[in-house]
Amino acid sequence: MVLAFYFSVVFAVAISLLRGELSAHGPLPITAKFIIPTILMMTFSILGLRNVFPLPISLTANWVLRATQLCPPEKYIAATRRTQLLFAVLPVWIVSACLSLAYRPWIQVVEHLAVLGLLGFAFAEATLIGFYKVPFTCSYLPGKSNFQLTFWAFVFVLLILGVSFAPFEQSVLGYPLRYAALLAAIGSAATGLWAFNNLRAKSAVLYFEEIPEQVITTLGLVYRSQPRS
Repeated sequence: MVLAFYFSVVFAVAISLLRGELSAHGPLPITAKFIIPTILMMTFSILGLRNVFPLPISLTANWVLRATQLCPPEKYIAATRRTQLLFAVLPVWIVSACLSLAYRPWIQVVEHLAVLGLLGFAFAEATLIGFYKVPFTCSYLPGKSNFQLTFWAFVFVLLILGVSFAPFEQSVLGYPLRYAALLAAIGSAATGLWAFNNLRAKSAVLYFEEIPEQVITTLGLVYRSQPRS
């Protein structure tokens, strides 16, 4: 249900773009009205899949994975990354590529798709920082996160970042040096996040149980020794 909610937002944005293309007469230029929705689609897809990873959908496989953990943890973490890229980043990138067929010039369309792919990879790496679980197999503590607060806070921050980034990206499309600098900056950030996750994965320990924090309640009694006369 959580994943369907996030993907419904993705499909709603895609349908709104498609309606605009069908009502247009002739090719459309690459503007912020196209850049912002594609970035929204990418981030919502990644966040939706990441939010369902901790849910115990296959909790019965918990003991099997514990008993058969023959590979180092970094192999399982790499598999989680590939799942995120395959089922969250790639589908949205393909949908965005199909929606961009009505836009011109082609060189700017290709440039935006390259930026979108790198942004998707970087955001996927950012969401996997500190995630050392096998998806869907870990016990879950209800009420640990406030879904509504997290969702609306994410929407607020994402809209601000999208509205700020889209005009900047539009200004560099078609200018090789500016575009190369933007691509290098995003690529460096994505590579840094990937290297950081790989380094942490080598010493990580997979955990399968969410344990509540221990709260120790004291009586506040303090023993004070009396000075000797």
